[in-house]
Formats: sequence, C-alpha cells, structure tokens
Amino acid sequence: MLLSQWQKKQAALLYYFSSAAYLEGLSERLHLLRIFSEGSSYVCEVKDRDNTFRKSKSQKRKKAKSLKINTWPFLGDLQRSISQSSIERKRNIYRTTGVYQCARGMSECSIQRMTHDEQDQFDRMFENLYNYAQYIDDTMDRTMHSSHWTDFGLTLAWERHQAAFSVLPKFRTITDVVCESGQMPPRTGVYVSLDDSDATLQFAWNGNATGKLLAGTTFNEVGRAALASMGRTKLWTNGDAMLRFVLDNLSSSNLRQDSFFEESQTAELAPSLVARNGFKSNPSLWCFVELIKDEFEEVAVEP
Repeated sequence: MLLSQWQKKQAALLYYFSSAAYLEGLSERLHLLRIFSEGSSYVCEVKDRDNTFRKSKSQKRKKAKSLKINTWPFLGDLQRSISQSSIERKRNIYRTTGVYQCARGMSECSIQRMTHDEQDQFDRMFENLYNYAQYIDDTMDRTMHSSHWTDFGLTLAWERHQAAFSVLPKFRTITDVVCESGQMPPRTGVYVSLDDSDATLQFAWNGNATGKLLAGTTFNEVGRAALASMGRTKLWTNGDAMLRFVLDNLSSSNLRQDSFFEESQTAELAPSLVARNGFKSNPSLWCFVELIKDEFEEVAVEP
C-alpha cells in the first residue's frame, strides 16, 4: 500500500508530536515559565508588593496570596506529569500532558502580586506552552469514540509546523501488521485506514488499554464536496475559496444546522464552519505505518 503525499505529511506530524524530542520541548517551555514565576515571586518579596496592594485605597482587588503559593503547585504538578510521561513512554504508554488541567486550576487562583507587565508576560509564556502541548494532547486524546485529529486539524498543524520538515521522513506500510478500531495495536505508532483513503491517520500504542485504535474520522458528504470543489491545495487554508463553497451551498442542511451559520459566512470563519460539519466517524481496519530511520524524501507539492 502506497501513501499519498498528504498521508505522508500526516504520518510525519503524528510521529513528530509523539516523539521524545517534542515532549522535551514542552518540558523546556515549562522550565522557563517556572523560572519566570520564581523571579516574579522574589521581586514581590523584595518590594513588599502585598503590603502595597493592601494599603492602596484605589485597588479593588482582594488580598492576593503569594504567587509561589498560587502558581507553583499547578506548575509543579504539570512538571511531574510531563516527567512521568517521559518515563512511561519507555513502556509504550502515552497520555495527554495535563496542561489543560493546569490552566483550569490556575484560572481559579489569584496571581495579582504580578504587575500588569509581569502578568502579560506570564500569560504569553503560558499560552505558548498551552498551544505547544495541544498537539500532544490531540494526538493522545482518547476521550472520544473517534480520533481527535481531523483532516482540518492536521492541515492547520502542517501549516504551522511545515518549517520543521525541509524533507519528509520515509515511511513504509506493513500490510501484515493490521488492527481494527477498538483493538490494541500490534505495534506502537501511526496507522492508516485500509478501508477509507480519506480517513485521517492516527497514533496508537500498546503499553496500556487506552492506546487502542479508535474509529476513523473521515469526510461526510459536505467534506467530500468541499475537497472536490477546491482540491487539496485550497481546502481549509484558502478562506476565499472556502467562502465561495459555503455561498454555493447555502441550502445544505448540514451547514444550515450550525448554530453560527450566519456569522460564519466570511473568508475567515468559513473553513471552521465547513470543518464543524464536514466529518463523520467510521470503524476501520488499520495498517501500521513504519517510520524508516534516517531516510528522507523531498516534500512534493499537493496535486
């Protein structure tokens, strides 16, 4: 079985997001964030910023707790989660990062000992970390019946990360290593559907039960029509072409049922409108996609 150019890109992304090197990049971002938090906390103590806030009549803030008390438990738990993930991968166990839970926890605590500039810097650093971690979480998420990645999501991921792939890794499909949706994969890695060439590839592992292969996410009639209308090079990334497709299909019941149908008739929002209503999930038979170590090929232009 030969992979299409787009399937090769999907496989490259999924192996990239599941790699130890990518996880290490998350750990490094968290380390920098903790250094910044510690530095801000130290400045608070030196400048007695708590006392300043308490005395200020113009401040309508509640008495703020220590920055270290507020942020460090959450960042510390996140650091332990990432370290545990690194250890577990040696046993073919993969999981989400815990960044979402960290964000939820910190959102319920005050970190008002920061100045506005410090808060802005902290927020920017955490947003960068959160967005970086989301690619791991989307790859490992097993909270739904079907794979979390869609053709739309991986297309946007490729747009953001293609600079990391001046060349593509080479792959080969191992046709005697197959598995059905809902079953534990024989090998840990990326799998391609044997039943549906439009199904998004997925990553699965066999170190624990959560690594089972999920149902495939594939195009429904709206998604297939969009692909046929504009081709791979414009699908999802060309807002004007996506808007023309929406305007040409205003009578589509799939699109009209969307809660934001009217508001989404713009070049900026049309891709998301079609994506929200352009997919379905189907069980499938999956074939293992092996990454060939230290072999590469040129990145071809999509037809």
